[in-house]
Amino acid sequence: MDLVQRAMSPIATAVVVGVSLLTATLLTPLARAVALRIKAVTRPSPDRWRTAPTPLLGGVVLVLATAAGLALAGWLFADAWTWRGWDGRLGPAFGVVVSATAMFLVGLADDLAGMRPQIKFLLQLLAGVALVSCGAVMPVTPSYVVNVLATLFWFVALTNAFNLLDGLDGVAAGVAAIASFFLGLTFAQQGAWWHASVAWSLTGATLGFLRYNFHPASIFMGDAGSLFLGSVLAGLVASLPTAASTSLVSVLFVPLAIVAVPLLDTTLVTVTRFLAGRPISEGGLDHSTYRLIALGLTESQVAVLLYGFAAVGGAVAIRLTHMDRGLAYVLGTTFLVAMSLLAAYLARIQFRVTDQARRLKPMTVLARNLIYRKRLAEILLDVVLITLAYYGAYRLKFDGALPPAYAAAFEATVGVVIAVNVVAFGLFGVYRGAWEYVGIFDVYRVVSAILLSGAVVFGYGIWRVPELHQTHSIVYVDTVLAMAFVLASRLSFKSLELVRERFQKKGARVLIYGADDAGELTLRELRNHAELGLRPVCFVDDDTRRHGAEIHGVPIVAGFDSLAWVVNRYRVDKIVIGTRRLGPEAVALIQTIAEHLGVEVAEVKFDVRWLGLGSAIVDPGVAAAATALAGGNGGGNGNGNGNGTGKPTEEGRSVPGVPAPAGLVTITDLRAAG
Repeated sequence: MDLVQRAMSPIATAVVVGVSLLTATLLTPLARAVALRIKAVTRPSPDRWRTAPTPLLGGVVLVLATAAGLALAGWLFADAWTWRGWDGRLGPAFGVVVSATAMFLVGLADDLAGMRPQIKFLLQLLAGVALVSCGAVMPVTPSYVVNVLATLFWFVALTNAFNLLDGLDGVAAGVAAIASFFLGLTFAQQGAWWHASVAWSLTGATLGFLRYNFHPASIFMGDAGSLFLGSVLAGLVASLPTAASTSLVSVLFVPLAIVAVPLLDTTLVTVTRFLAGRPISEGGLDHSTYRLIALGLTESQVAVLLYGFAAVGGAVAIRLTHMDRGLAYVLGTTFLVAMSLLAAYLARIQFRVTDQARRLKPMTVLARNLIYRKRLAEILLDVVLITLAYYGAYRLKFDGALPPAYAAAFEATVGVVIAVNVVAFGLFGVYRGAWEYVGIFDVYRVVSAILLSGAVVFGYGIWRVPELHQTHSIVYVDTVLAMAFVLASRLSFKSLELVRERFQKKGARVLIYGADDAGELTLRELRNHAELGLRPVCFVDDDTRRHGAEIHGVPIVAGFDSLAWVVNRYRVDKIVIGTRRLGPEAVALIQTIAEHLGVEVAEVKFDVRWLGLGSAIVDPGVAAAATALAGGNGGGNGNGNGNGTGKPTEEGRSVPGVPAPAGLVTITDLRAAG
């Protein structure tokens, strides 16, 4: 067996992983004891999940275990480390070692003595410069300057991503183990054996450390470990030999899919803090891990869920290496869009709400207007989805590489298709809907807009594009795919909410009596108000035709005669009467049965109570302010200020000449306080 065959041997790979794993397993208890002895433990902080002191120095274990595995790999793989065609220069490899060592030392200093975020960021940038200076530059564009900037951004972003991800027990270590394993596979497929050896050594080190870092963790890796993990993975991708990465798929999409979990967590934190007017360097419990806990998952469940996402990303990356470029772009983009939608869903959830008001910077206000009011992010998402659908229609038609004429037709018409669809979405009001409350009317809007767009594209193809005139099915398939992609994106929030509710185990188990419109409304209200602690598990309805059906996933199981059986069968804690069809006698009978069964009963009623004019008792200051805003004081002219000047009062500010009522905080006060 020659050296390359020996390097490809699964046994050799398992030995490398096993040695680094065993080293980490043996060294972690020793590092924990040393950390306790020198008092290298976490300090209590409001922006940390765990407030109890926990030993650090796990990063030292990761470095030593990775070095042990790499030393063994050097003996096993020997000259097969270098990819055939690479000149064997140690420059890029040396850059990986130097930058990772620098990040480890920076993190260790931060763990032991503390370091300002600005200084730490500057040192990360310098480590990235050292990596680039050694020849590790990602060939993402034809421009060398752009490639250098992209490499620096990649290094700093991924290094910080793992640093930010290390907030919950076992998350960073487990995700790093999965990411490094799949990166090692992709490196081995390209013949970059030194890179594969480093990646698999890191896999074993993180797995061995994870034995002590999983919930409940007895030791943390600290910044020394998280910065080391991120810098090694970033450096390996950046230093991959140019000949081994001949396409943008290998250079960009494969690494992004593998490390999607930490990068999207960092993006989520960065965007939400920026839009909230908070410093990005500020600590806090607003990461994806804590938002998942806010959804009802336990710490262990969150860790396992993120492991699953990381494994899916790795599997997608491996699949990308076996696809042609066009399909690889489609699959890679689809996966990243799906992960981005998940991050957007989590962005709506806060683990801990802060009441601190902040004065927003002009750039923050501009970004909020673009994202929320102008729906820029939604439009950009639609552009991506429409492009995927249009290209997918071509690929489904030919089931392989596109003929040159049709490839040229796609490139010439994709801009027209995007423009027509976006304009139609605007005309039909697609961008006025709220994703959290998407309903059938929103579906009609999307379907109508896409049908109109398909008709316009069809006519344009007959007029100007011979390929579309000859092959009408491309437009038909594009219309169907566009509907599927856009509707899937709009329904994503509702779908994720339903998944969460199906697995939600907290709250009293509730039986809803009445499966009519009022009962359905009751179900939605109970789900919308999680603070009530009520979890609907079944319906009871007297209409036997509805038995066996479901409303939003909740089954209609029986009628009034089986009420006692249903309470026992579904372990019901409370009964909520949602229907309006029951008379007082029926309600009293249900109360009597519930009393014998030992469950509580509540009745939900929805009514409209009109407030009579002049019936409210208002503080004099509030009354004066309301009169001024309504155009009172005898001089109002209907323009909203009552002084005849026609100048409206600025929203949120106190009315000139009218004292603010007690307890009223104006924008001026908030800015002064901020």
